Amino acid sequence: MIVNIINNGRILKDSFNILLPDLTILTGENGSGKTQLLMSIIENSHGYWELQNTTTSNIPNTNPQLIYPVLSNDGRELKDIIYSFPGLKTAEIEHHQYQKPLIQDIKEQWNILNPISKSYILIKDQTFDNDINKELMILNQSIVNFAKSLTTDNTRLSDSQVKKVSEHQLKQLKKISIQSNKSIENLTFIDFIIFYDLPTNIFSSALDLLFHQFHLKQKYYKELTINTPPPWVVFYNILEKANFKYRAEYIPSENEEFPSPVNLIDKENGMSNVYFETLSSGEKTIMALIFVLYHSSSNGKFPEVILFDEPDAHLHPSLTQLFLSVIEKVLVEEQKVKVMLTTHSPSTIALAPDDSIYRMDRTLGYPVKENKNTAIQSLSNGLASVTIEYGNLGISYNLQNTTKHIVFTEGITDKIILEIAWKKLYNNKEMPFFIQDSFSASFLGNMFNQGDQDPDGIFIQFPEKIKIALFDFDQAGYSNWNREKKFPSLEETDPTRCLVRSNKKNGYLLLLPVPDDDEIKKLVIKNKNETFEDKSNLTIESLFLNVPLFKETYFIKESVLGGGSIYLFKGDKRKFAKNLTNLAPSYFKEFHPLFAKIEYIINQKTD
Repeated sequence: MIVNIINNGRILKDSFNILLPDLTILTGENGSGKTQLLMSIIENSHGYWELQNTTTSNIPNTNPQLIYPVLSNDGRELKDIIYSFPGLKTAEIEHHQYQKPLIQDIKEQWNILNPISKSYILIKDQTFDNDINKELMILNQSIVNFAKSLTTDNTRLSDSQVKKVSEHQLKQLKKISIQSNKSIENLTFIDFIIFYDLPTNIFSSALDLLFHQFHLKQKYYKELTINTPPPWVVFYNILEKANFKYRAEYIPSENEEFPSPVNLIDKENGMSNVYFETLSSGEKTIMALIFVLYHSSSNGKFPEVILFDEPDAHLHPSLTQLFLSVIEKVLVEEQKVKVMLTTHSPSTIALAPDDSIYRMDRTLGYPVKENKNTAIQSLSNGLASVTIEYGNLGISYNLQNTTKHIVFTEGITDKIILEIAWKKLYNNKEMPFFIQDSFSASFLGNMFNQGDQDPDGIFIQFPEKIKIALFDFDQAGYSNWNREKKFPSLEETDPTRCLVRSNKKNGYLLLLPVPDDDEIKKLVIKNKNETFEDKSNLTIESLFLNVPLFKETYFIKESVLGGGSIYLFKGDKRKFAKNLTNLAPSYFKEFHPLFAKIEYIINQKTD
């Protein structure tokens, strides 16, 4: 999608033709302007009219015509936009305002409107030329006159003693009259139920009414349901696609004035009559999302754009993947809806597609692409425990979806380099392990150190998989490798063949192998097999130190104590990794000992 932003006098700045993915996850610090952006889009969904009378010739690639906030990639204006408040509410109304059953509240509202509806017969033959004030005045005066006509002494009944009809009440009745194609005086409580605007922020009781409304509409206004799937069918399909553990069961009520409850059935244990009140907060959020999705559609057709403002505000991280799956599969992929979603949740970022993550830049006043790892670190404020908790979500999801054993790297470029090296050395041979990147050496070390903690440790969750953590042979890598308490078994002492520690079960810590090359060896080796330990300087990029022109391009020469010098990597890791694809296989020979050690560990444990 293409987004246009205009200066709002606060944070948002003029920015045009911003190309964003159809699913955009927007993060950023508090006060960065995320909600301002969403509100600006929804408030100007039919165009930035304030720009219409100004010169637009200075705006790149635009014509002097009305500018819209959101366009399709082919330039089509997207005007059908809805906005969902934080927590999946469609209005800023708190749940505690609806303690009593919603149908009771609706009944009480109708008890007030019903006598007004019946009184409208007093003026039904008059014309008002769309003058609501005139109509309201005549209606109220007619009601007073009618009330006085029923008294034996109408002088004792003053006008002030008769309740007045408000403009809002009259507009309510006129709206239902139009929707039902009935005159106001002929409206019934059933009509009021059918056309009542259900609030989506109280989804459990509203869900019963949503189904009941459609059932009544099928009975009394069948023409309004043609080519429109029943909500229970829509719910069933979405729940199935999301692999949600519950399915909804609905049996129409025999009493038209009271909806029958929607039962949830646990698909795993067959338990029926599961009540909404017993669902976890995360499960309620998933159901609320589905309810919002249904309400966002009109006659079975979804809007062009949905703006979610922190919909995961009350969502437990364990259900984040399910939550994102519903949005991505149902809205973006199937219904072709453009979605912009703001979040402060590291778990949402961890599980979101990499290309969907953007950050609202407070200084620039518009969204910019953000790296997933950077976003998670920023949202967790550098707290290692928080980062590990949420980072593990994405890792756990990947581990669940592979049958292979796992090699963990410190970062994404390490993963890229290993994958390139394997392909260069072994051509079309399938890699017998899955490579999972982490956020840093400390993250990886802490994740393995906490791997035996119940219930979320990776050794507890995936006992059948061998897990190998690969570290650079430098200060950070060695410090996180040398965890004698949790990984007491030193299984390899030759640094040229990868120093190896294990927990004697399914966890291994590896350091990069030291090649038989003098320039590279002196980054690690003090004497024979004795190393500089945490004073070493071997990174995975250093294995390419002797590639022509690499030393001059990516490394700097530094003097060391006692004389001599070493070359340390100081280049751009991503550009470096990308340039490796053009190298001949011979430049990857230093990876043979590493891959041999990994395959040895896997084969030894599986034989």
